[in-house]
Amino acid sequence: MQTPFEVLPYSIDALKRLLAKQSKPSIIDKKLHSTYFENYFDELKTKVILAEYDYVDRDFLEDYSGYYVRCFKKYERKCTRLHFFGTEFTETDFKNILMGEISNITVEKLQNSYQGFLVIKPLPETIVGRTCLKTYDDDNGRRRYPTVHKYETSLFGIPLSTESLAFQEQDRVAAACATSSLWSAFHRTGRIFHHHIPSPVEITKQATTIPTEFESRSFPSKQLTGTQMVHAIRTVGLEPMSLKANNESVLKNTCYSYLRGGIPIVLCAYICDMTTTVPFIMGGHAVTITGYSLGLPKPIPIGENGLHLLSSRIDELYVHDDQVGPFARMKFDGITISMDGQEYNSLHTSWRGGEGLGPIGSARAIPFIIYLPLYHKIRIPYSVIHDNMAFLNSIIEKLRNENKIKLNSSLNYDIYLTSVNSLKKEILQSSRLSKDKKLHCLLEKMPRFIWRVTAIEGTNPVLEFLFDATDIEQGPLMPCIVEYDKNFTAVMREVSKEMGLHPEYQAYPIWPIIEFFSK
Repeated sequence: MQTPFEVLPYSIDALKRLLAKQSKPSIIDKKLHSTYFENYFDELKTKVILAEYDYVDRDFLEDYSGYYVRCFKKYERKCTRLHFFGTEFTETDFKNILMGEISNITVEKLQNSYQGFLVIKPLPETIVGRTCLKTYDDDNGRRRYPTVHKYETSLFGIPLSTESLAFQEQDRVAAACATSSLWSAFHRTGRIFHHHIPSPVEITKQATTIPTEFESRSFPSKQLTGTQMVHAIRTVGLEPMSLKANNESVLKNTCYSYLRGGIPIVLCAYICDMTTTVPFIMGGHAVTITGYSLGLPKPIPIGENGLHLLSSRIDELYVHDDQVGPFARMKFDGITISMDGQEYNSLHTSWRGGEGLGPIGSARAIPFIIYLPLYHKIRIPYSVIHDNMAFLNSIIEKLRNENKIKLNSSLNYDIYLTSVNSLKKEILQSSRLSKDKKLHCLLEKMPRFIWRVTAIEGTNPVLEFLFDATDIEQGPLMPCIVEYDKNFTAVMREVSKEMGLHPEYQAYPIWPIIEFFSK
Protein backbone atom coordinates (compact mmCIF):
# COMPACT_ATOMS: atom_id res chain seq x y z
CA MET A 1 0.00 0.00 0.00
CA GLN A 2 1.39 3.38 -1.01
CA THR A 3 2.01 5.86 1.80
CA PRO A 4 -0.18 9.00 1.72
CA PHE A 5 2.83 11.31 1.38
CA GLU A 6 6.58 11.47 0.98
CA VAL A 7 9.06 14.20 1.95
CA LEU A 8 12.16 14.65 -0.22
CA PRO A 9 15.03 17.15 -0.22
CA TYR A 10 14.57 19.20 -3.37
CA SER A 11 16.76 18.53 -6.38
CA ILE A 12 15.91 18.59 -10.07
CA ASP A 13 16.62 14.84 -10.21
CA ALA A 14 14.14 14.20 -7.38
CA LEU A 15 11.53 16.30 -9.19
CA LYS A 16 12.13 14.43 -12.45
CA ARG A 17 11.76 11.06 -10.69
CA LEU A 18 8.40 12.12 -9.29
CA LEU A 19 7.26 13.44 -12.67
CA ALA A 20 8.34 10.19 -14.36
CA LYS A 21 6.37 7.85 -12.07
CA GLN A 22 3.45 7.83 -14.53
CA SER A 23 5.60 8.50 -17.58
CA LYS A 24 9.15 7.69 -18.73
CA PRO A 25 12.42 9.47 -17.85
CA SER A 26 13.18 9.91 -21.56
CA ILE A 27 9.89 11.78 -22.07
CA ILE A 28 10.47 13.99 -19.02
CA ASP A 29 14.02 14.85 -20.16
CA LYS A 30 12.75 16.01 -23.56
CA LYS A 31 10.25 18.41 -22.08
CA LEU A 32 11.07 22.11 -21.89
CA HIS A 33 9.32 22.02 -18.53
CA SER A 34 12.25 20.13 -16.97
CA THR A 35 14.78 22.84 -17.86
CA TYR A 36 12.35 25.58 -16.95
CA PHE A 37 11.43 24.13 -13.54
CA GLU A 38 15.10 23.56 -12.73
CA ASN A 39 15.85 27.27 -13.20
CA TYR A 40 12.60 28.31 -11.54
CA PHE A 41 13.07 26.36 -8.32
CA ASP A 42 16.74 27.32 -8.16
CA GLU A 43 15.65 30.97 -8.27
CA LEU A 44 13.05 30.36 -5.54
CA LYS A 45 15.68 28.52 -3.45
CA THR A 46 13.40 25.54 -2.94
CA LYS A 47 14.50 23.15 -0.17
CA VAL A 48 11.83 20.43 0.12
CA ILE A 49 9.23 18.62 -2.01
CA LEU A 50 6.30 17.00 -0.23
CA ALA A 51 4.50 14.53 -2.53
CA GLU A 52 0.81 14.05 -1.69
CA TYR A 53 -0.43 10.82 -3.29
CA ASP A 54 -3.97 9.81 -4.33
CA TYR A 55 -4.99 13.42 -4.78
CA VAL A 56 -8.32 14.14 -6.51
CA ASP A 57 -8.02 17.18 -8.81
CA ARG A 58 -11.33 18.66 -9.97
CA ASP A 59 -10.08 19.76 -13.40
CA PHE A 60 -8.52 16.40 -14.22
CA LEU A 61 -11.61 14.61 -12.91
CA GLU A 62 -13.70 16.60 -15.40
CA ASP A 63 -11.30 15.66 -18.20
CA TYR A 64 -11.25 12.05 -17.00
CA SER A 65 -15.04 11.74 -17.02
CA GLY A 66 -15.28 13.56 -20.34
CA TYR A 67 -12.78 11.41 -22.24
CA TYR A 68 -10.42 9.01 -20.46
CA VAL A 69 -13.06 6.95 -18.64
CA ARG A 70 -14.30 5.73 -22.04
CA CYS A 71 -10.88 4.45 -23.13
CA PHE A 72 -10.31 0.68 -23.38
CA LYS A 73 -7.05 1.08 -21.48
CA LYS A 74 -7.66 1.77 -17.80
CA TYR A 75 -6.30 5.18 -16.79
CA GLU A 76 -6.02 6.22 -13.19
CA ARG A 77 -8.26 9.06 -12.03
CA LYS A 78 -6.23 10.11 -9.00
CA CYS A 79 -3.24 12.40 -9.26
CA THR A 80 -0.14 13.26 -7.25
CA ARG A 81 0.21 16.76 -5.88
CA LEU A 82 3.69 18.12 -5.18
CA HIS A 83 4.11 20.88 -2.58
CA PHE A 84 7.25 23.03 -2.52
CA PHE A 85 8.80 24.70 0.52
CA GLY A 86 11.69 27.10 1.03
CA THR A 87 12.68 25.64 4.40
CA GLU A 88 14.19 22.28 5.32
CA PHE A 89 12.31 19.57 7.23
CA THR A 90 12.06 15.77 7.26
CA GLU A 91 9.22 13.29 7.02
CA THR A 92 9.50 12.74 10.77
CA ASP A 93 9.22 16.49 11.40
CA PHE A 94 6.05 16.63 9.33
CA LYS A 95 4.48 13.59 11.03
CA ASN A 96 5.21 15.14 14.43
CA ILE A 97 3.28 18.27 13.38
CA LEU A 98 0.30 16.16 12.31
CA MET A 99 0.37 14.28 15.63
CA GLY A 100 0.69 17.46 17.65
CA GLU A 101 4.09 16.51 19.03
CA ILE A 102 7.25 18.60 19.37
CA SER A 103 8.83 19.09 15.94
CA ASN A 104 11.86 20.80 14.45
CA ILE A 105 9.45 22.71 12.22
CA THR A 106 6.30 24.69 13.04
CA VAL A 107 3.05 25.11 11.15
CA GLU A 108 3.77 28.84 10.89
CA LYS A 109 7.18 28.20 9.34
CA LEU A 110 5.63 25.79 6.83
CA GLN A 111 3.07 28.40 5.90
CA ASN A 112 5.64 31.20 5.54
CA SER A 113 7.94 29.09 3.37
CA TYR A 114 5.23 27.62 1.12
CA GLN A 115 5.98 28.11 -2.60
CA GLY A 116 2.94 26.46 -4.16
CA PHE A 117 1.99 23.14 -5.73
CA LEU A 118 2.12 21.14 -8.96
CA VAL A 119 -0.37 18.40 -9.85
CA ILE A 120 0.97 15.39 -11.74
CA LYS A 121 -1.68 13.83 -13.98
CA PRO A 122 -1.62 10.01 -14.40
CA LEU A 123 -1.03 10.19 -18.16
CA PRO A 124 1.87 8.86 -20.24
CA GLU A 125 3.15 12.19 -21.61
CA THR A 126 1.20 15.38 -20.82
CA ILE A 127 1.52 15.11 -17.06
CA VAL A 128 1.77 18.69 -15.75
CA GLY A 129 -1.67 19.46 -14.34
CA ARG A 130 -2.99 22.38 -12.30
CA THR A 131 0.05 24.26 -11.04
CA CYS A 132 0.08 27.30 -8.76
CA LEU A 133 3.59 28.49 -7.95
CA LYS A 134 4.92 31.54 -6.20
CA THR A 135 6.24 34.17 -8.63
CA TYR A 136 9.78 35.51 -8.73
CA ASP A 137 10.30 38.54 -6.48
CA ASP A 138 9.44 41.95 -7.93
CA ASP A 139 13.08 43.08 -8.27
CA ASN A 140 12.44 46.51 -6.72
CA GLY A 141 9.20 46.99 -8.62
CA ARG A 142 10.53 46.00 -12.06
CA ARG A 143 8.54 42.76 -12.28
CA ARG A 144 4.76 43.14 -12.04
CA TYR A 145 2.24 40.28 -11.75
CA PRO A 146 -1.18 42.03 -11.59
CA THR A 147 -3.18 38.90 -12.49
CA VAL A 148 -2.18 36.75 -9.51
CA HIS A 149 -4.46 36.11 -6.55
CA LYS A 150 -4.44 33.96 -3.45
CA TYR A 151 -4.85 30.20 -3.82
CA GLU A 152 -5.65 28.44 -0.59
CA THR A 153 -5.15 24.73 -0.05
CA SER A 154 -5.21 22.23 2.79
CA LEU A 155 -2.35 19.78 3.31
CA PHE A 156 -3.72 17.13 5.67
CA GLY A 157 -5.49 19.86 7.62
CA ILE A 158 -2.67 22.43 7.49
CA PRO A 159 -3.92 25.60 5.71
CA LEU A 160 -1.46 26.87 3.08
CA SER A 161 -1.69 29.65 0.51
CA THR A 162 0.29 31.28 -2.26
CA GLU A 163 -0.19 34.19 -4.69
CA SER A 164 -0.28 32.81 -8.22
CA LEU A 165 -2.35 32.12 -11.33
CA ALA A 166 -3.22 28.54 -12.27
CA PHE A 167 -1.20 26.93 -15.07
CA GLN A 168 -1.24 23.55 -16.78
CA GLU A 169 0.15 21.75 -19.80
CA GLN A 170 -2.21 20.99 -22.67
CA ASP A 171 -2.81 17.25 -22.91
CA ARG A 172 -3.55 17.24 -26.66
CA VAL A 173 -6.70 15.17 -26.03
CA ALA A 174 -9.02 17.24 -23.86
CA ALA A 175 -7.25 20.52 -24.54
CA ALA A 176 -5.23 22.42 -27.14
CA CYS A 177 -2.77 25.19 -26.24
CA ALA A 178 -5.52 27.76 -26.80
CA THR A 179 -7.73 25.85 -24.34
CA SER A 180 -5.00 25.88 -21.69
CA SER A 181 -4.47 29.60 -22.24
CA LEU A 182 -8.16 30.36 -21.87
CA TRP A 183 -8.36 28.12 -18.80
CA SER A 184 -5.60 30.12 -17.09
CA ALA A 185 -7.23 33.41 -18.09
CA PHE A 186 -10.60 32.27 -16.75
CA HIS A 187 -9.00 31.48 -13.39
CA ARG A 188 -8.45 35.22 -13.03
CA THR A 189 -11.55 36.62 -14.74
CA GLY A 190 -13.71 34.19 -12.76
CA ARG A 191 -12.45 35.87 -9.58
CA ILE A 192 -12.89 39.48 -10.66
CA PHE A 193 -16.00 39.14 -12.86
CA HIS A 194 -17.65 36.31 -10.88
CA HIS A 195 -18.29 33.72 -13.58
CA HIS A 196 -18.01 29.93 -13.55
CA ILE A 197 -14.45 28.67 -14.17
CA PRO A 198 -14.76 25.81 -16.66
CA SER A 199 -12.39 22.85 -16.85
CA PRO A 200 -10.32 22.31 -20.02
CA VAL A 201 -12.73 19.70 -21.36
CA GLU A 202 -15.66 22.08 -20.78
CA ILE A 203 -13.85 24.85 -22.66
CA THR A 204 -13.11 22.52 -25.57
CA LYS A 205 -16.72 21.32 -25.73
CA GLN A 206 -18.07 24.86 -25.75
CA ALA A 207 -15.51 26.15 -28.25
CA THR A 208 -16.02 23.30 -30.72
CA THR A 209 -19.76 23.82 -30.99
CA ILE A 210 -18.57 26.21 -33.71
CA PRO A 211 -17.56 23.93 -36.62
CA THR A 212 -14.38 24.40 -38.67
CA GLU A 213 -13.42 23.36 -42.18
CA PHE A 214 -10.35 21.35 -41.18
CA GLU A 215 -11.52 19.56 -38.02
CA SER A 216 -14.87 17.91 -37.33
CA ARG A 217 -14.14 16.19 -34.00
CA SER A 218 -14.07 17.86 -30.59
CA PHE A 219 -11.78 15.21 -29.08
CA PRO A 220 -8.90 14.65 -29.44
CA SER A 221 -8.47 18.43 -29.53
CA LYS A 222 -5.69 19.56 -31.87
CA GLN A 223 -6.29 23.31 -32.06
CA LEU A 224 -8.91 26.02 -31.75
CA THR A 225 -9.60 28.69 -34.33
CA GLY A 226 -9.94 32.37 -33.46
CA THR A 227 -13.71 32.10 -33.89
CA GLN A 228 -13.83 29.18 -31.47
CA MET A 229 -11.73 31.05 -28.89
CA VAL A 230 -14.07 34.03 -29.13
CA HIS A 231 -17.06 31.72 -28.67
CA ALA A 232 -15.45 30.08 -25.62
CA ILE A 233 -15.00 33.52 -24.01
CA ARG A 234 -18.65 34.38 -24.65
CA THR A 235 -19.88 31.13 -23.09
CA VAL A 236 -18.61 32.23 -19.66
CA GLY A 237 -20.48 35.51 -19.96
CA LEU A 238 -17.60 37.76 -21.06
CA GLU A 239 -17.17 39.88 -24.18
CA PRO A 240 -14.04 39.17 -26.26
CA MET A 241 -12.02 42.01 -27.73
CA SER A 242 -9.45 41.13 -30.37
CA LEU A 243 -6.57 43.29 -31.55
CA LYS A 244 -3.71 42.86 -33.99
CA ALA A 245 -0.45 42.42 -32.11
CA ASN A 246 2.15 42.90 -34.84
CA ASN A 247 2.90 46.50 -33.76
CA GLU A 248 5.25 46.50 -30.75
CA SER A 249 3.98 49.77 -29.26
CA VAL A 250 0.35 48.71 -29.55
CA LEU A 251 1.16 45.35 -27.94
CA LYS A 252 3.02 46.95 -25.01
CA ASN A 253 0.44 49.67 -24.42
CA THR A 254 -2.53 47.32 -24.58
CA CYS A 255 -0.94 44.68 -22.38
CA TYR A 256 0.05 47.20 -19.73
CA SER A 257 -3.28 49.03 -19.62
CA TYR A 258 -5.42 45.90 -19.17
CA LEU A 259 -2.98 43.77 -17.15
CA ARG A 260 -2.60 46.63 -14.66
CA GLY A 261 -6.35 46.26 -14.15
CA GLY A 262 -5.86 42.56 -13.37
CA ILE A 263 -7.17 41.27 -16.72
CA PRO A 264 -5.08 38.50 -18.37
CA ILE A 265 -4.62 38.46 -22.14
CA VAL A 266 -4.40 35.55 -24.57
CA LEU A 267 -1.64 36.08 -27.14
CA CYS A 268 -1.57 34.10 -30.38
CA ALA A 269 1.80 33.92 -32.14
CA TYR A 270 3.70 31.98 -34.76
CA ILE A 271 6.70 30.06 -33.43
CA CYS A 272 9.61 30.49 -35.83
CA ASP A 273 12.64 28.16 -36.00
CA MET A 274 15.82 30.25 -36.20
CA THR A 275 18.34 27.37 -36.45
CA THR A 276 18.05 27.10 -40.23
CA THR A 277 19.51 29.38 -42.89
CA VAL A 278 16.04 30.60 -43.75
CA PRO A 279 13.70 30.91 -40.73
CA PHE A 280 10.46 28.94 -41.01
CA ILE A 281 7.19 28.76 -39.09
CA MET A 282 6.94 25.72 -36.81
CA GLY A 283 3.28 26.41 -36.07
CA GLY A 284 0.84 28.63 -34.26
CA HIS A 285 0.75 28.86 -30.47
CA ALA A 286 -1.31 30.55 -27.74
CA VAL A 287 -0.12 31.75 -24.32
CA THR A 288 -1.67 33.69 -21.44
CA ILE A 289 0.01 37.01 -20.67
CA THR A 290 0.07 37.35 -16.89
CA GLY A 291 2.58 40.14 -16.14
CA TYR A 292 5.34 42.38 -17.42
CA SER A 293 8.70 43.92 -16.61
CA LEU A 294 9.34 47.69 -16.60
CA GLY A 295 13.01 47.17 -17.35
CA LEU A 296 13.71 50.14 -19.61
CA PRO A 297 14.96 53.21 -17.69
CA LYS A 298 12.55 55.75 -19.18
CA PRO A 299 9.58 55.97 -21.56
CA ILE A 300 10.19 55.95 -25.30
CA PRO A 301 8.45 58.88 -27.09
CA ILE A 302 5.94 57.80 -29.75
CA GLY A 303 3.95 59.73 -32.34
CA GLU A 304 4.44 63.18 -33.81
CA ASN A 305 4.33 64.98 -30.48
CA GLY A 306 6.41 62.43 -28.61
CA LEU A 307 3.81 61.00 -26.22
CA HIS A 308 5.66 59.52 -23.23
CA LEU A 309 3.81 56.42 -21.98
CA LEU A 310 4.94 54.47 -18.94
CA SER A 311 3.94 51.29 -20.79
CA SER A 312 6.74 51.88 -23.33
CA ARG A 313 9.24 50.88 -20.59
CA ILE A 314 8.16 47.23 -20.89
CA ASP A 315 11.03 44.97 -21.92
CA GLU A 316 9.52 41.57 -21.03
CA LEU A 317 6.14 39.89 -20.86
CA TYR A 318 5.49 37.04 -18.42
CA VAL A 319 3.30 34.32 -19.90
CA HIS A 320 1.79 30.98 -18.98
CA ASP A 321 3.20 28.94 -21.85
CA ASP A 322 1.85 25.41 -21.56
CA GLN A 323 4.89 24.02 -23.41
CA VAL A 324 7.40 25.81 -21.15
CA GLY A 325 6.03 26.73 -17.72
CA PRO A 326 4.27 29.41 -15.65
CA PHE A 327 5.42 33.06 -15.80
CA ALA A 328 7.86 32.29 -18.63
CA ARG A 329 9.62 35.25 -20.24
CA MET A 330 8.95 36.60 -23.70
CA LYS A 331 11.42 39.40 -24.31
CA PHE A 332 11.31 42.49 -26.53
CA ASP A 333 14.85 42.63 -27.91
CA GLY A 334 14.28 44.47 -31.20
CA ILE A 335 15.05 41.51 -33.45
CA THR A 336 12.93 41.29 -36.59
CA ILE A 337 12.48 38.23 -38.83
CA SER A 338 12.63 38.43 -42.62
CA MET A 339 10.32 36.04 -44.45
CA ASP A 340 8.61 36.19 -47.81
CA GLY A 341 9.99 39.65 -48.45
CA GLN A 342 8.53 41.11 -45.23
CA GLU A 343 9.90 42.10 -41.84
CA TYR A 344 8.12 40.84 -38.72
CA ASN A 345 8.56 41.97 -35.13
CA SER A 346 9.43 39.06 -32.87
CA LEU A 347 9.91 38.11 -29.22
CA HIS A 348 12.61 36.04 -27.58
CA THR A 349 11.14 32.84 -26.07
CA SER A 350 12.26 29.80 -24.08
CA TRP A 351 11.48 27.49 -26.99
CA ARG A 352 14.04 25.35 -28.81
CA GLY A 353 14.33 25.24 -32.60
CA GLY A 354 16.02 22.49 -34.57
CA GLU A 355 13.21 19.98 -33.89
CA GLY A 356 13.59 20.59 -30.17
CA LEU A 357 17.34 19.97 -30.13
CA GLY A 358 18.55 23.55 -30.51
CA PRO A 359 19.54 25.83 -27.63
CA ILE A 360 16.95 27.64 -25.49
CA GLY A 361 15.78 30.72 -27.39
CA SER A 362 16.50 29.32 -30.85
CA ALA A 363 12.80 29.58 -31.68
CA ARG A 364 11.16 33.01 -31.60
CA ALA A 365 7.55 34.18 -31.44
CA ILE A 366 5.91 36.43 -34.04
CA PRO A 367 2.80 37.95 -32.36
CA PHE A 368 -0.22 38.35 -34.59
CA ILE A 369 -3.36 38.75 -32.42
CA ILE A 370 -4.45 39.13 -28.82
CA TYR A 371 -7.80 38.32 -27.20
CA LEU A 372 -9.05 40.14 -24.10
CA PRO A 373 -11.85 38.52 -22.04
CA LEU A 374 -13.75 41.57 -20.77
CA TYR A 375 -16.77 42.19 -18.59
CA HIS A 376 -19.61 43.38 -20.83
CA LYS A 377 -19.81 46.80 -19.16
CA ILE A 378 -16.20 47.65 -20.08
CA ARG A 379 -17.11 49.36 -23.35
CA ILE A 380 -14.48 52.07 -23.91
CA PRO A 381 -11.30 50.58 -25.42
CA TYR A 382 -7.78 51.71 -24.59
CA SER A 383 -7.37 53.30 -28.03
CA VAL A 384 -9.99 55.99 -27.26
CA ILE A 385 -8.16 57.05 -24.09
CA HIS A 386 -4.81 56.96 -25.88
CA ASP A 387 -6.06 59.24 -28.66
CA ASN A 388 -7.46 61.70 -26.11
CA MET A 389 -4.15 61.88 -24.30
CA ALA A 390 -2.15 62.20 -27.53
CA PHE A 391 -4.24 65.25 -28.49
CA LEU A 392 -4.01 66.75 -25.00
CA ASN A 393 -0.27 66.18 -24.94
CA SER A 394 0.14 68.11 -28.20
CA ILE A 395 -1.57 71.11 -26.55
CA ILE A 396 0.53 70.82 -23.38
CA GLU A 397 3.77 70.52 -25.36
CA LYS A 398 2.85 73.64 -27.35
CA LEU A 399 2.22 75.56 -24.11
CA ARG A 400 5.45 74.22 -22.60
CA ASN A 401 7.50 75.30 -25.62
CA GLU A 402 5.90 78.77 -25.41
CA ASN A 403 6.75 78.91 -21.66
CA LYS A 404 3.07 79.32 -20.77
CA ILE A 405 3.25 76.22 -18.56
CA LYS A 406 6.19 75.70 -16.22
CA LEU A 407 7.34 72.14 -16.81
CA ASN A 408 10.97 71.05 -16.68
CA SER A 409 10.30 68.14 -19.03
CA SER A 410 7.58 66.49 -21.06
CA LEU A 411 4.89 64.75 -19.06
CA ASN A 412 4.82 60.97 -18.71
CA TYR A 413 1.40 59.30 -18.87
CA ASP A 414 0.36 56.24 -16.88
CA ILE A 415 -2.80 54.82 -18.51
CA TYR A 416 -4.58 51.75 -17.19
CA LEU A 417 -7.97 50.24 -16.41
CA THR A 418 -9.04 50.02 -12.78
CA SER A 419 -12.14 49.56 -10.62
CA VAL A 420 -13.79 52.22 -8.49
CA ASN A 421 -13.06 50.16 -5.37
CA SER A 422 -9.33 49.95 -6.13
CA LEU A 423 -9.21 53.65 -6.99
CA LYS A 424 -10.94 54.84 -3.83
CA LYS A 425 -8.86 52.51 -1.67
CA GLU A 426 -5.72 54.17 -3.06
CA ILE A 427 -7.18 57.68 -2.65
CA LEU A 428 -8.06 56.88 0.98
CA GLN A 429 -4.42 55.99 1.66
CA SER A 430 -2.96 58.90 -0.36
CA SER A 431 -0.95 61.62 1.34
CA ARG A 432 -0.64 63.81 -1.78
CA LEU A 433 -4.19 65.15 -1.77
CA SER A 434 -5.62 67.82 0.51
CA LYS A 435 -8.29 66.70 2.99
CA ASP A 436 -11.02 68.53 1.08
CA LYS A 437 -9.98 67.07 -2.30
CA LYS A 438 -9.70 63.58 -0.80
CA LEU A 439 -13.18 63.86 0.68
CA HIS A 440 -14.57 65.12 -2.63
CA CYS A 441 -13.05 62.21 -4.60
CA LEU A 442 -14.19 59.58 -2.08
CA LEU A 443 -17.76 60.87 -2.04
CA GLU A 444 -17.95 61.38 -5.82
CA LYS A 445 -20.29 58.92 -7.58
CA MET A 446 -18.23 56.95 -10.08
CA PRO A 447 -18.80 53.99 -12.43
CA ARG A 448 -17.61 50.50 -11.55
CA PHE A 449 -14.79 50.50 -14.15
CA ILE A 450 -12.56 53.50 -14.81
CA TRP A 451 -9.75 54.40 -17.16
CA ARG A 452 -7.19 56.12 -14.96
CA VAL A 453 -4.63 58.46 -16.55
CA THR A 454 -1.96 60.08 -14.40
CA ALA A 455 0.16 62.85 -15.94
CA ILE A 456 3.56 62.83 -14.22
CA GLU A 457 6.47 65.28 -14.24
CA GLY A 458 9.56 63.38 -13.13
CA THR A 459 8.18 61.41 -10.18
CA ASN A 460 5.43 63.86 -9.20
CA PRO A 461 1.84 63.57 -10.42
CA VAL A 462 0.54 66.78 -11.94
CA LEU A 463 -2.96 65.82 -12.93
CA GLU A 464 -5.16 62.74 -13.01
CA PHE A 465 -8.03 62.02 -15.40
CA LEU A 466 -10.71 59.47 -14.55
CA PHE A 467 -12.68 58.31 -17.61
CA ASP A 468 -15.86 56.27 -17.44
CA ALA A 469 -14.96 52.90 -19.01
CA THR A 470 -18.65 51.90 -19.12
CA ASP A 471 -19.83 54.89 -21.19
CA ILE A 472 -20.33 55.11 -24.95
CA GLU A 473 -17.62 56.74 -27.09
CA GLN A 474 -19.89 59.68 -27.90
CA GLY A 475 -20.57 60.27 -24.20
CA PRO A 476 -18.80 62.76 -21.88
CA LEU A 477 -16.58 59.98 -20.41
CA MET A 478 -15.24 62.24 -17.63
CA PRO A 479 -16.46 61.50 -14.10
CA CYS A 480 -13.63 63.33 -12.32
CA ILE A 481 -10.28 65.15 -12.55
CA VAL A 482 -7.86 65.02 -9.62
CA GLU A 483 -5.64 68.10 -9.40
CA TYR A 484 -2.17 67.86 -7.84
CA ASP A 485 -0.60 71.05 -9.25
CA LYS A 486 -2.88 74.08 -8.94
CA ASN A 487 -0.67 76.32 -11.10
CA PHE A 488 -0.74 73.80 -13.92
CA THR A 489 -4.52 73.42 -13.82
CA ALA A 490 -5.00 77.20 -13.62
CA VAL A 491 -3.23 77.56 -16.99
CA MET A 492 -5.26 74.66 -18.43
CA ARG A 493 -8.48 76.39 -17.37
CA GLU A 494 -7.54 79.61 -19.16
CA VAL A 495 -6.52 77.75 -22.32
CA SER A 496 -9.71 75.66 -22.24
CA LYS A 497 -11.90 78.75 -21.88
CA GLU A 498 -10.30 80.20 -24.98
CA MET A 499 -10.68 76.93 -26.90
CA GLY A 500 -14.30 76.67 -25.73
CA LEU A 501 -15.08 79.83 -27.72
CA HIS A 502 -14.33 77.97 -30.97
CA PRO A 503 -17.14 75.55 -31.97
CA GLU A 504 -14.79 73.50 -34.18
CA TYR A 505 -13.15 72.02 -31.08
CA GLN A 506 -16.42 70.30 -30.19
CA ALA A 507 -15.70 67.77 -32.94
CA TYR A 508 -12.44 66.71 -31.27
CA PRO A 509 -12.39 63.67 -28.95
CA ILE A 510 -10.78 65.82 -26.27
CA TRP A 511 -13.79 68.15 -26.06
CA PRO A 512 -15.04 66.69 -22.70
CA ILE A 513 -11.69 67.65 -21.12
CA ILE A 514 -11.78 71.15 -22.63
CA GLU A 515 -15.37 71.58 -21.47
CA PHE A 516 -14.54 70.30 -17.99
CA PHE A 517 -11.66 72.78 -17.53
CA SER A 518 -13.53 75.70 -19.09
CA LYS A 519 -16.34 75.29 -16.54
